[in-house]
Amino acid sequence: MEEEILALAIKNIADDPQKLVEIIKLLDDVNLPNINFPTMGGHVFWNNLASYNGWRIQQNTITHHCRILDPNDIRRAWGGLNAMEKVFRKMADAN
Repeated sequence: MEEEILALAIKNIADDPQKLVEIIKLLDDVNLPNINFPTMGGHVFWNNLASYNGWRIQQNTITHHCRILDPNDIRRAWGGLNAMEKVFRKMADAN
């Protein structure tokens, strides 16, 4: 049953990619679970929104979700813009 629901969701998003953007906007205040993962630094599909001591908040140009990268381009958090701004502020206040 879960596979059928997932397949239907993927089909709906494929038929109308704007639906994914709308879903992500609903998650604006959500800090999603993260696995610290190396990135390529976000030179394609990412805009830098803020930086502090080498740490950056970036926003995806397609989906509009955000992430926080450390100075070594490791993703340390991701989620909605409001959630990432809160995490980023706490990090800056701690230093």
